Parts: sequence; structure tokens; C-alpha cells
Amino acid sequence: MISHLSWRTVTAMLFIACSIVACSKNDNKNEIIDPGETSTTVKTGIYKVVNLVADTNATSAGNAVELYYNLEENKVVPASLKQTNKWDIVFYGIYNSSVYPNNGAAVGSPGYGGPGTARIYVVTDRQFDAQYYDVTNFKPISLPIPRELWNTAFNAVKTVPVTDEKMVVRDAGLDHFQNNFDGWGYYDFYGSLFPGDPKKTHVVYALPRVIIVKTVKGHYAKVIIENIYKDNPENPNRDNKPGYVTFRYAIQMDGSKNLDIQ
Repeated sequence: MISHLSWRTVTAMLFIACSIVACSKNDNKNEIIDPGETSTTVKTGIYKVVNLVADTNATSAGNAVELYYNLEENKVVPASLKQTNKWDIVFYGIYNSSVYPNNGAAVGSPGYGGPGTARIYVVTDRQFDAQYYDVTNFKPISLPIPRELWNTAFNAVKTVPVTDEKMVVRDAGLDHFQNNFDGWGYYDFYGSLFPGDPKKTHVVYALPRVIIVKTVKGHYAKVIIENIYKDNPENPNRDNKPGYVTFRYAIQMDGSKNLDIQ
């Protein structure tokens, strides 16, 4: 098990149509980044975004308002630019739970038909998953999942594990939800993990899995989503407010696939 992270974590609070506070381990102070036209390229490093305001009115009844993110500039991009190469990933769908790359061939993505060339890949390790997950029936063994597993999973990915051709343009979503693919989170639609507790229905639990992203500019990053509920609760229920995405990512800006970034 990898010990406590050595990098400096800084909270980044963002409000759509306002501003984002973003900071990396390479910075000595917070940097205010305008989500509009301002362009500030990040350095190779690890970044954390906490309580990123997505769609706070999101419910399980329909798709949330999409949220576009530029990893190379560590900022939200206005929806008016969805048909451009100004963003890398979008948080989309129910509870903003589908993460699409900005790729013009990504059917179902707001970037479909646009100039984007980003790709993604969900890293899965069945032996690692078995610590917290039933890898046959695709559901958590118990909750809450130990928090240290997010650090372990994130640090274990030291390079891009696949060729670009094996990265995909579809979304990284909820794990095997409606016969879907390996995903970043588990959706307990009926509350089957906590029978008889109505506050545990329609709850999304993040899983400690890394998403590899090739950005629209051709750089590689690893992203791990920690929560979609406000203040990152360890064991969320219906009392917790969705629409607040917490994630961290490491990005390599030298053009290589080296993701062993400290």
C-alpha cells in the first residue's frame, strides 16, 4: 500500500459563470482563472478540484446540465464552446456521471461532430478491485470503500497502459449500469445494498478507478473521481447534495506517457 500522498492538496472552488480557483503542487499561491477567454496552461503536476459545481438540481429522472473541463488549463469551459477544441472532458448525463472525451466521433457526446480528438480509457485491475468489489456481480462488497484505495489506485498508474488505438471515444460511466462497461462509479438504483433504507436509493458511489485521458492537444493525464456529492461524503445518501464533483488528476505536459508524477 502506498503511504500518504506527498503532494500539496489545495481546494479549488468553482462556480459556473463566475470563476475557478485552481492550484497545483507546483504553485505557491492560489491562481484565479477566468472560465471564459483566459488561457493559462498548467505545468506537469497533480491537481485537485473539490466541490466543482456541476448541476446542483440534478436528479435520477434525467440528464444533468453538462459541465465541460479543460485539463490543460484546469478550468471549466462555457457550454457555448462545446463544438470547439477548447475542452477535454465533459461531465454529462444522470448526476453528471458520464465522462465523455471531446471527440467528434463520440456518438452521444455534446462534442459529436466537432473538431475534438480526445480519447479516454478506464483502468481496471480485477485483483485490486476484489478488495472492495464483487467482480462477478459488479457491486461493492461493503460500504464505505476505504479512502486509502483512491491513493493506491492513482499512484499505481505510472504510465499510459494502452496504445492510443485502444483508448475509446465513448463515455466512462457507471459500472455496468444497464449492461454498460467498466466504469468509475456504482449506481445503486434500487438501494439494494441497503434494503429498507429509502435514503440509500438512487445513490452513486465512486470507485477507486483511474481514467486515462488523451487531451485534444495530445497530452496524457490520469483522472480519478472521488465524489459527485457536496463536501465529498464517505458514505453518501439522499440527504447529500449531488452536483458537486470532486476529482484529482495528474497531467504530463512533456508529450510522453509518463504518469509517475509526484
